[in-house]
Amino acid sequence: MRAARIVSPARFEITDDPIPDCPDGAVRIKLKKAAICGSDLPYFSVSYNPASYPFPAGFPGHECLGVIEASRSSQWKEGDLVMYYPTGLDAYKEYHVNDPARVQKLPENSNLDLNVLLMTQLLGAVAHCVFRIDSPYNKNVVILGQGPVGQLFTSLIKNAGARSVITVDPLDTRLNISRQMGASHIINPSTENVVERVKEITSGNMADIVIEAFGQNVDVINSSFDLARHNGQVAFFGICLDESPGLNFNVFFRKELRMIASVGPDLTMDYPYALDMILKGVVDVRPMLTHDMPFEEIQKGFDMAVARDDDAVKIVLSF
Repeated sequence: MRAARIVSPARFEITDDPIPDCPDGAVRIKLKKAAICGSDLPYFSVSYNPASYPFPAGFPGHECLGVIEASRSSQWKEGDLVMYYPTGLDAYKEYHVNDPARVQKLPENSNLDLNVLLMTQLLGAVAHCVFRIDSPYNKNVVILGQGPVGQLFTSLIKNAGARSVITVDPLDTRLNISRQMGASHIINPSTENVVERVKEITSGNMADIVIEAFGQNVDVINSSFDLARHNGQVAFFGICLDESPGLNFNVFFRKELRMIASVGPDLTMDYPYALDMILKGVVDVRPMLTHDMPFEEIQKGFDMAVARDDDAVKIVLSF
């Protein structure tokens, strides 16, 4: 089977690995699609201890779908189209064996493109956060970052009836897509003062809810506190690998803000909800699907994602 490994900083290699056996009670999935997630990029681009390379096969992929290629479980039959949720973050390989609880049935007669259905995983993770925050209905919401995660937050928050959905990103291309996803206002921090614009849009009230969907940047994290109103709420979704990111605690404290973090979707609730939203057309993910390339071009895909070349937003790899 084809498998990709990170063998050194910013370098993948594709190998031909054995196809795993399928024991009793398990299913074997042959992937058709895998998507590059923003949370994968630090593992690719950051230089780790040389002794830690190569990383395990498939790491750190986790957004994927395929077909049941072999089943030793009465719950599934060969040929079923499924979402697959790996336990070991190893989606960048062709075959997977796991417990049937890690798969989700996809409709066989849907006219939706597989890339659209693939977004069930990411939308489920975003929905998990939306379920945890205050109701956005009739509130001013700021979303920092309009990568794939931010775009899905934009759609869900808009559909939840927010008074204003204010998106912030330094790339105009992504801001234009966020308009299609439901943003009422867009702000480019490279050309505008974000705090002043949010103050203007909200008539001085500032944001009831701020969602941080950018990650990795302490300045962006701290800007969440500046943009929130007194007794507002900030939600952190973007992954920050710094264990001590240097938060502006006094701003958080004196504004009596409420903070939540969200990272782990519920397979039994969040993913079914996400698939339902996609199948019903409530969330249209097509504007953010910018690239589909062969799995063998995973190196090119990651290079593009890190550099944001060719207006890349969501990159899908096809097996």
